[in-house]
Amino acid sequence: MLFDTDVPVFVQRGNLKAAKKIEGENQRLISVQTYMELLQDARNKLQHVEILDFLKTFNFSVLPLSENIGHRASIYVEEYGLSHSVRVGDA
Repeated sequence: MLFDTDVPVFVQRGNLKAAKKIEGENQRLISVQTYMELLQDARNKLQHVEILDFLKTFNFSVLPLSENIGHRASIYVEEYGLSHSVRVGDA
């Protein structure tokens, strides 16, 4: 299953429902965008290491952005950026 940034963040904040969802999946995937968002939110080196350890412990695989994904994301930002505040990370 492909997880968005909020799910690992919820787990790290102690949300048991989110933790059970991750634990219940055999294949755990995040996009490289999510990977960067998680690391960007670290407030210090210790939290940075904790995020990396979390991803390793749960065997997350990081998926690259393909040309097709980048193209679709740009279309979503163009179409919904102003009307629905869709930003790059969400597109």
